[in-house]
Amino acid sequence: MKLNKKGFTLIELLAVIVILAIIMLIATPRVLDIIEDARIGAAKSSAMGYISALEREAMARQLADNDTSLMNTIITGSDVDVVKVRGQKPTDVTIEIENGIVISGRLQFGSYVFEVEPDGTVKLVTD
Repeated sequence: MKLNKKGFTLIELLAVIVILAIIMLIATPRVLDIIEDARIGAAKSSAMGYISALEREAMARQLADNDTSLMNTIITGSDVDVVKVRGQKPTDVTIEIENGIVISGRLQFGSYVFEVEPDGTVKLVTD
């Protein structure tokens, strides 16, 4: 009489578990890197949005009632609420505005710090 064996042996199951563990070891750091890149990108977008809101507010005040308070100034950490923005506001800010344009500065969103270059680009500061 011939036995009809169905199923997997213990060795086969262990081999599959080892293969899955190796795949997880390779994939986990890549997934974590992707998540970190997404967080940095979100913080950078918030920084650019805040800068854009500052420039729009400076021009709007100038046009509406000839208020030049934001045309040539330096905004520091306590002045974060000078403009209303959607999304995340910086936790710390030092921005120099000249003629209604942000020319330099430093913004912090959580643990990410960005510098504003004179050409308007925003770069992550890595210390």
